[in-house]
Amino acid sequence: MFGKNKKDVVAVSTLPLEEFEFLLGRNSILCGNLQTKGASRIDGHFKGIIVSENDVLIGPNGVIEANIFGENVTVAGNVTGNIVARGTLEILASGVLNGDIKAGSLVVEPGAVLRGNIGGIEGIENPELSQAGVSE
Repeated sequence: MFGKNKKDVVAVSTLPLEEFEFLLGRNSILCGNLQTKGASRIDGHFKGIIVSENDVLIGPNGVIEANIFGENVTVAGNVTGNIVARGTLEILASGVLNGDIKAGSLVVEPGAVLRGNIGGIEGIENPELSQAGVSE
């Protein structure tokens, strides 16, 4: 664990489902770009870009091929892509992350897999989707 103490970490994974603005079910597949102001939970297959002003949770069944920008990001599934978390990035024991990360603090549980480079977030801000190489 790097950064904050475990007791200070916001547990995105404990939020009730009704707290999520966007929810992708485990039997769903979505290709595209997602930009939200509220919390997002992805339990299905997602390919594209995720930009959130709030928290992002990749559930244990989530399979993601995307760059993710969010406040706090929790990975319990499988992510291939880079992650920028202004707050905490937490990779749970069931999580696999193949990509570079930039985070305010990092928690990697025993059993989690992290393959990539780790950096700080100095000067990092969430991109607008139009700035992230996405046309509207």
